[in-house]
Amino acid sequence: MNAIAIVAEQPVVSWRFRLGEFVTHRDQSLPSLVMGRVRTTKGREIYGVRSLMDVDPCRDRMILADSLVAMADDHPDWSDCLLTPEIASSLVV
Repeated sequence: MNAIAIVAEQPVVSWRFRLGEFVTHRDQSLPSLVMGRVRTTKGREIYGVRSLMDVDPCRDRMILADSLVAMADDHPDWSDCLLTPEIASSLVV
């Protein structure tokens, strides 16, 4: 049986955070690395993050994009992180 695949033009998808970007929670210290992302049928972004807190019994989480902020090199949450901004910047591709 022959199958014909129709390739539809995919819309350009923009994301709030890149894979591999360092983020934290907007309300509490939770330095994390973006490991994955999905978009719900309602268009909301959900990010899979790996926590880089010094002590954290639950390293992997799924968090809505609205609850995350990017971590600049001078962000105060780096003090709770396993990495320093200098080491983290050398890891980003």
